[in-house]
Amino acid sequence: MKALNLLRKLSSRMFYRVFFTYSTIIFLTMAFLFVFLSDHYSEFIIQREVDKQATAINQIKSEIEKKHTFVQQGVYQLYREKHLIEDLAFALQHDYQQYMGYRLDKYSRSSSFVPYNFDIYVKNYFSRDSDIVALQVRNETLGTQYHYLYNYGLWKESDFYDEEERDLYGKDNDFFTLEEQINDPISLERLGTLTVYFTFHHIDRLLTYNGDPMKGSYYIIDEELNVVYSYGDVLDEALKEIDYRATQQLVNNRYLIQSSIEPSTGFMVASIVPRSELSQLFHYKITMFLLILLLTVVSIALPYVSLRGYLTRVNDLVQTMKEVQSGQLSVRIETGNVDDDLAMISNTFNETLDELEDYIEKVYFSKLKQTEAELANLQSQINPHFLYNTLEAIRMKSLSEGGRTTAKMIVQLSYLFRYSLKSADLVTIGDELQHVEQYVELFNIRFPNQLTFQVAVEEKHKHYVVPPFILQPLIENFLIHGFKRERDDNQINIIIQEKEQTLQIQIMDNGKGIPRKKVEEINERLSMTENSSHSIGLFNVNQRLRLRYGERFGVSVQSEPDVCTIVTIRTPMIISEVDVHDTSDAS
Repeated sequence: MKALNLLRKLSSRMFYRVFFTYSTIIFLTMAFLFVFLSDHYSEFIIQREVDKQATAINQIKSEIEKKHTFVQQGVYQLYREKHLIEDLAFALQHDYQQYMGYRLDKYSRSSSFVPYNFDIYVKNYFSRDSDIVALQVRNETLGTQYHYLYNYGLWKESDFYDEEERDLYGKDNDFFTLEEQINDPISLERLGTLTVYFTFHHIDRLLTYNGDPMKGSYYIIDEELNVVYSYGDVLDEALKEIDYRATQQLVNNRYLIQSSIEPSTGFMVASIVPRSELSQLFHYKITMFLLILLLTVVSIALPYVSLRGYLTRVNDLVQTMKEVQSGQLSVRIETGNVDDDLAMISNTFNETLDELEDYIEKVYFSKLKQTEAELANLQSQINPHFLYNTLEAIRMKSLSEGGRTTAKMIVQLSYLFRYSLKSADLVTIGDELQHVEQYVELFNIRFPNQLTFQVAVEEKHKHYVVPPFILQPLIENFLIHGFKRERDDNQINIIIQEKEQTLQIQIMDNGKGIPRKKVEEINERLSMTENSSHSIGLFNVNQRLRLRYGERFGVSVQSEPDVCTIVTIRTPMIISEVDVHDTSDAS
């Protein structure tokens, strides 16, 4: 059961599935290769042995044919020389004493000092073949026969030495015989038979020195199916199974047999090779099996070692992902000096974690700072200084006019407080401008005919949304720090337009202005990401915009002392489908 669970676990892993598939393909391929090469080479070895046997058989046949031709030419030479055939005819038709008398009488009548008769011819001609041991000429009718020995030593060791009268043809002896009939050239009557005894030395040399050592056994079989010659072990079982009509056969899948008949003599030359003697096949198959087994092991082991390291790195990546999933964002994957696809994935994952940590940190601190900014904004909405100035204006006006203007100022103030109590995260520019107009109108009640307020805005821009209270703190800055009470031409102009894919709001006044150095300090502080959490007014608006929309948005200041001051607000162009503000009033 444990093994089954382990197998299921391994099969569920992509690496092991791929490796198992790869190993199976390699194993099946190598097995097919072994079977294919084994069969192919077996056929090659057998065919090569068949060819070697055929070559040896043809050489043996050629040797027999050559010796038979040699004997025939010897007889034909007798026919060409009349005195030789006459000499032989007399010898075969008379006994030895009469023949010797005939030779002496013939020599005495001859004018030559060198006798030349059948005996001398036979000894001279047939001595040219070193494989000839003896020669016999006989007359079967009269029983006359003559023997000529060419190798007495071999003849003495043979079966012919003690039984010269024995039938010498068709026996398994040390020699084989070739016979040629001798006829009278005129009457064509049969005179006798010439029998030549040959050793098998030359055939032995053919089989022994014919390149590689010959496998199996070779036989020469006569027309009566007697074994005349054998080389190697005598395989009686295989000999009984020979089909003398077939040139090649496989007997009981154990013996490879080839045979061929030499037509001039009728001898059959056969070869028998047991399959067991083809040991090359067995050794080759063992060697091939070991080589293919080694190749299979190497083909599987090398990818395994390589992929094992790859799998370890994949496991590290998976483990790291699980740790990240559990909330541990500080973990990282070690890549080392490896440069591959997995290293690229690991590096990208590490970079993603770095960016994620930075993003979380930024969002976390941004949320904190936004909360602080919102609190500061709420505090700025009820600025004690603003309330003090407003209430003081109401009090002073109330004393001078008897209460009518006071009521009007209180109404405006109620509008302002009501707007400040709204809980919306974003408001339309139209609402923000209305709030500023009410604030300026309240100020004009205190200082009538001393402040001119103008707004230049297209109708479509009024539907864009912005964070609340981004205009009123900037107007308040002018009224507190830039307003000149001794003049009646104080001006505030608000211009809203699209520029460089952003919404640009410019607040321009002709107040006291700001020294250039002070302007530089203000802009430098505005460009910094971190601003004081206790800042209100200009810096509060800037910080809220940057935290919400990014660093490309915010506030900048331009000013020239005693001429003008321009405060520019850059915010995204976000249009509202409906008025984005909370219509519920706080009680």
